[in-house]
Amino acid sequence: MKQALRYFFKFLLILLSPAIVYLVIALIGALIPVNSNPGSINAKIDIYLYRQDMHTDILLPVNSEIITWDRIFKPEHTLSNPQNLAFIGFGWGDLNFYRNTPQWEDLKLDVAFKALFLRSQSALHTRFYEKIPFSENLVKISVSENQYKKLTEYILETVNAENKSEIKPVSDLHYYQDDAFYLAETSFHLFKTCNTWTNSALKASGLKACLWTPFPQGIFFQYRD
Repeated sequence: MKQALRYFFKFLLILLSPAIVYLVIALIGALIPVNSNPGSINAKIDIYLYRQDMHTDILLPVNSEIITWDRIFKPEHTLSNPQNLAFIGFGWGDLNFYRNTPQWEDLKLDVAFKALFLRSQSALHTRFYEKIPFSENLVKISVSENQYKKLTEYILETVNAENKSEIKPVSDLHYYQDDAFYLAETSFHLFKTCNTWTNSALKASGLKACLWTPFPQGIFFQYRD
C-alpha cells in the first residue's frame, strides 16, 4: 500500500510539475521590474490600466494631439454608435476565446486548451467610455507625449494598421453596446496572454512593467502604492 502511494505521488508530481514551473516562472517574471524609473517628467496625458477579473485593458483618451482614435476604431462599428466619447479601452486575446467566453463562468475546457496550446487567430477588443469607470481595479498613469506615441504605435501594429481608414470590425461579435473586435496579429498562447500583451505595451512605451507575466497581478504589482 505504501509503495502504491509513493508511485501515485510521484505520478502526481510529474503531472503537476509543468504547471508548477510555469507558475514559478510567472512569479519571478512579475517581481522583476522593467523601466522602473521611466522618467515621465513631461507627463501630459493620463491613461489607465483597468483590470476585470483575469483580464487587463488599457484605457486611453479618444482625442489627443498624438492621435484621434475614433477616426480609426469608429463608433459606428459598435451596436449603439455612441457619442460624446472621452476614452477608448484596448485589450487583446484569442478570437475563439472571445467568441465563446463572454463571462468567465462561460469558460469551457476545450476553448481554454485551444487558446493556450494551439495556434489561432487573435483579436483586439475596443470599448468606448463617456467617462472613466469607477473601480478599485483601476490605475492612473501620467505619460509623456513620446511614451504615448510609442503606445499608440504598439496598438496599431497589433492590428497591422497600415491603412488606418480601412480597419474593419469582426462581424456579429460584441460584448456590450459600445464595443467592437478587430482581427489582430500574432497568436495567443501559454506564454503570450492578454496580460502579456498589456505588459508588453507598457514595456514598449518605456513605462513601468514587469519582465513577463501571464496574469494581471504582475502588472498591477509594479504600480502598487
